[in-house]
Amino acid sequence: MRVEITCANRVGILHEIMQIFGEYRINVTSGELGGDSGDKVYLSAPKMLTTQYQAIEKSLLKVPGVKRVRRIALIPSERRHFELDTLLRHVADPVLSVDREGRVIAANLAAARAFGVNLDRVPGLQLQRFLPLLQVAELLRDFAVPRYGLPVAVRGRPYRMEWSPIALAESPGAVESLAGAVLTLQPREPGLSSPELPEPVALWDWDRRRDCCLQLQELAGLGAPVLIAGEPGSGKSSFATALHYLSPTAGDCYRFGPRDGQLQLPDPFRGVGTVILEDLQLLSGESQLALVRRLKALPADLRPVATCSNTDGLAAPLAQFFSSLALRLPPLRVMRPALERFAASILRELGRGGEPLQLCDQALPIMRSHDWPDNFSGLKNYLSAAASRCRAAGRGRIELEDLPDLAVGAELPWRDWSRGLSYREIMEQMERALFTELAAGQPSTRELAKRLGISHTAVANKLRKYGLT
Repeated sequence: MRVEITCANRVGILHEIMQIFGEYRINVTSGELGGDSGDKVYLSAPKMLTTQYQAIEKSLLKVPGVKRVRRIALIPSERRHFELDTLLRHVADPVLSVDREGRVIAANLAAARAFGVNLDRVPGLQLQRFLPLLQVAELLRDFAVPRYGLPVAVRGRPYRMEWSPIALAESPGAVESLAGAVLTLQPREPGLSSPELPEPVALWDWDRRRDCCLQLQELAGLGAPVLIAGEPGSGKSSFATALHYLSPTAGDCYRFGPRDGQLQLPDPFRGVGTVILEDLQLLSGESQLALVRRLKALPADLRPVATCSNTDGLAAPLAQFFSSLALRLPPLRVMRPALERFAASILRELGRGGEPLQLCDQALPIMRSHDWPDNFSGLKNYLSAAASRCRAAGRGRIELEDLPDLAVGAELPWRDWSRGLSYREIMEQMERALFTELAAGQPSTRELAKRLGISHTAVANKLRKYGLT
């Protein structure tokens, strides 16, 4: 039997209600607080008899603040559960929910059929078992990942997957608030999509890339053209692809790059989705003007997303076309604290299908000393070469002898101002600039000493030397 109690919201009233059930030795198995006005208490007591209910009803109405007591068929949460279960049972597409570890919590009958198992066996299974090539760990770790229209295959049948994160209301958008996700699989017939969809990638949202990833999510929901700028190898193409999969109207993805200073778009150009235009800075001035005219004639359902290494090389009309929404990616050399995590992710990708290789302790300091002018492309090539040497030697860990040689050349702004200065004077100038920047946040000498790896007395002496105390 289930009971609905309408009462005032006062301290102690729930205790008095439950005390009455205890006096009649009635076991309450579940309950819920709420209602449209927040003035309802719902209790479930399966073994309560009708005569017991009649006696309890009279006692409850004597409690100050209790306005009405009545029997109901279902507690609201039970009703929502049965309604949702009935609704999902009649959905033809597979629908399932997973937790942060990638375990399936619930699924409908269509999902069980797609996975080839009985419905009662689906809960508890790992999603990676059915989608081995999907980056499930990254997908469920954070929000800055592909979301709509992901091409996947389940038991050889192609689908487009969409996922919605389940976040805790206390801290929406934070990493720790992600409790899981709801996945929907839509059958995709081979050959119906005009272009071949690019491989979806989960973005590495550590250090200064975190803000870029969050900005990308905001831009994905808008319809204006987007310009993604950054140095070569900083991940512009990956972000452009992620923008496509983060857009609620993902559709198809078309990718074009310049050839001999020109970029040709099909005419007429029809479809729904994203048009990615690579390396606009390589286009000639005349081609850029022609491209602007062509982009203005695109259908409203096609969204232009451009990448560019040097925005100064864009003609004014083209720069103005992409001026509404722009995103600049940080180079790898300004994210040295996260280099270990970036390297681990690359090695995990390189070792897909097997156990990823580990780096020896001496490798990371060598990698941190490099400025990586090719950014993530250079780091991936470097680790790929090291992994090949390591596997050829039959080792499971990358050692110093596996690492390719690095031409370490720091990009320091000393050439313009150091003319006529001695080595000692140059180093003092650089040291002064370093301590001036670090001391701007007014940290303690101990904090600065820990940051620089020297004694706090040495830090205090430097600050006094340069008049920064």
